[in-house]
Amino acid sequence: MKTEIYNWTARLPVSKLIYEVLESENSSILNFDDTSLEFSDINSDFWAYNYIMPLKNANIINGYENQAFMPNENILFKEAAKIAAVSAGIISTNKNYPLDYIAAAIDNGLMDGVQALSEQAISRSDAINIAYNIKNFLNLKTEISNAEKAKQDETNNNNYNYTPQQSVTGSTSGGSGNGSGGGGSAINSSNSTSSVPWYPSFDTEEYTKEDENIFKNPLTSPFSTFSIDVDTASYSNMRRFILNGHMPKYGSIRTEELINYFDYDYPLPEDGTPFSVSSETAVCPWNSDNKLTMISIKGDEIPIEERKPSNLVFLIDVSGSMFSENKLPLVKKSLNLLLSRLDERDTISLVTYANGTNIVLDSVNASDKETIKNAVFSLQACGGTNGYDGINKAYELAEKNLKDGNNRIILCTDGDFNIGPSSTTELEQLVTEKRSKGIFVSVLGFGTGNYKDNRMEILADKGDGNYAYIDNIKEAKKVLADEMIKTLYPIAKDVKLQVEFNPSKVKEYRLVGYENRILNNEDFENDEKDAGELGAGAVVTAFYEIVPADGTETQDFRYRDTNAKPSDELMYLKIRYKDPDGTESKLIEEPIGSNINSNPSENFKFASAAAQLGMILNDSEYKGSATLENVIKQAQSGVGEDEFGFKHEFIQLVDLIKYIN
Repeated sequence: MKTEIYNWTARLPVSKLIYEVLESENSSILNFDDTSLEFSDINSDFWAYNYIMPLKNANIINGYENQAFMPNENILFKEAAKIAAVSAGIISTNKNYPLDYIAAAIDNGLMDGVQALSEQAISRSDAINIAYNIKNFLNLKTEISNAEKAKQDETNNNNYNYTPQQSVTGSTSGGSGNGSGGGGSAINSSNSTSSVPWYPSFDTEEYTKEDENIFKNPLTSPFSTFSIDVDTASYSNMRRFILNGHMPKYGSIRTEELINYFDYDYPLPEDGTPFSVSSETAVCPWNSDNKLTMISIKGDEIPIEERKPSNLVFLIDVSGSMFSENKLPLVKKSLNLLLSRLDERDTISLVTYANGTNIVLDSVNASDKETIKNAVFSLQACGGTNGYDGINKAYELAEKNLKDGNNRIILCTDGDFNIGPSSTTELEQLVTEKRSKGIFVSVLGFGTGNYKDNRMEILADKGDGNYAYIDNIKEAKKVLADEMIKTLYPIAKDVKLQVEFNPSKVKEYRLVGYENRILNNEDFENDEKDAGELGAGAVVTAFYEIVPADGTETQDFRYRDTNAKPSDELMYLKIRYKDPDGTESKLIEEPIGSNINSNPSENFKFASAAAQLGMILNDSEYKGSATLENVIKQAQSGVGEDEFGFKHEFIQLVDLIKYIN
């Protein structure tokens, strides 16, 4: 039969492309021997019959209601997601369409680089990206399967069992291994369909909901003071909820963490300071009567070869609740990614805690990767959770091995402490007492079901560190490999902002997000008051929604002095910070003008889209005209440079929410 010319992104060419990918990978899913499954418009004489029918037999492609294939119809994103997810073997064909298929495809990186929305036809470049992602996924799955088999063979042959160097208190044996959750995109070669996200059958997760910032009048509240926040846990946790088919939990969305998850093209510092400061004001996207001012900070970058040595203590929760695939097994893979970026300048210690605490490694040079890998991958989950003693022991080890460089504890846990002191107050007191020793704390959260976000944020906040949630191996790569310098190497600590508003230009103002980072005005000058750290190359963005002086106030005053000093400035910004090893703060200050940018930058557009999403998910009183559709449109116009595809993924996640609602 004569080959016809088809639209490149139609069902037939895309099916042929997927078939060729699966054939090149020797996929068993292509076994086809049932001629009873033929489409009404495709018979055995059709030139592409042998491409199409194996995919139909495997339920990768389906026909329309009239059992026709319709080879020249376009493929929508949601259809392509199902094709990708089933082709990669990560989900069966009896799931909720399209939500489960889109979620599984996004979670496993199969839709990376795809720009179409769920109800839109994919483009040629989208089709190529999907085929490329499927091939890479299958290759990776094969590599992991072979590596795990080789490791198991080595273990069986050598009867290898890693022995900790020192047992400190108690024992890590005993207890139940019935951890929570599962899924995620850490590939599990033992079960090819286990990578579809799913939600645990129990739920004891804990979050703290802060009261939303309100509008304030600059005549009665002239100053706004807050600490920076470089945490990103709220964003990746939000992604976990959405990909599990659930709306994020009450209290889990911190708007500033949605904004600061992404990299922006802010200028680098040029005046010898550790970070640059810039600002931009435009019409507020969710309330056209108001203005929106963006204040941005960009940390100076440190070339990898110039970084100082690191004294790292891996503090790993090996209690029974860490048993599931998206907990301790993902911890091991995550730390392996970090280890690949370390060298002979660095040392690694390893402390575990369950019923008691164990020192597994004590200051082993990072160049001895096999010893460290063997120690990490030999860990097993069982017993209770004595996190308090584990933190104490990690601090002791970090202090003993202190370096002239980066001294940091990296805590990996679900936060579910149940032995010893475990309240947020007790944990806060512990790390507050220890932080003066020059040791930072990074907290990496893992898992589902019993996740304790409130405790982990407190530990990172009061421990002069940062907090990320690792929902899959891609996020682990982002935090610990691609952004290792940002995550682990501070260039400034105790960074505080104070803004004074000009009442002749500003009738009212509101800080968007940062609710749990608000400081008293007098705290700005107090060097004893803790604030956030800024990593090398990290960015921080804050928005103020402004009711202009000719606008309408949200509250009435009977008595007040309305006299204000005339000025063209909108506000005056002051920033205090300390060097990473410093005790006295330094001051940066500059005015912010009242000029309005009629064509906002891509940075402004995308960051304000993330802010809008935060307000929508928190059902903010001030969300105005913000809608998911507006978030998508604004984000699309502001994507700009997106090296790792996280901004496009953001758009896909927002688009996916409509299927949950």
